[in-house]
Amino acid sequence: SYPTAMTDNNTNTSTWADAPISFRNIVRYVKDLDANTKMYEAIGFKFQNKRGDMTTLKNDEGLTLILHQWSDPRDTSFLDSSIGFTVKSDIAEARKYVESVGFKLLRLPADGDKGFFFIYGDLDGNPINLVGHHLAAKHSKH
Repeated sequence: SYPTAMTDNNTNTSTWADAPISFRNIVRYVKDLDANTKMYEAIGFKFQNKRGDMTTLKNDEGLTLILHQWSDPRDTSFLDSSIGFTVKSDIAEARKYVESVGFKLLRLPADGDKGFFFIYGDLDGNPINLVGHHLAAKHSKH
């Protein structure tokens, strides 16, 4: 059983050391990747790399910011910024964990996605991403 997010006296009881997820990054969904990259560089983020429709930047404090060009035709009104978490083990265990502490599934991975991620929402619908790997990709020789 996983720890609850809050106790009756409203104090955090989560240890996170044994959680099946770990902090990964902050993701900001943008329409114009190049223009936004320049803006974030102007406020102290340093370019790390660009892969397809995503740019990775990092600031002096070590925060990783991913700018992801969102061209998905589905509704994006719930997307603004997201906190990314790496799935450290089994995706089913990670999903069970975040659901047990109150997060609600907003979106499953879909065919055509550039990555493999589940989007969950907090009580106000603010998204977090569980970033994993396609099972087929783990066994692929590519």
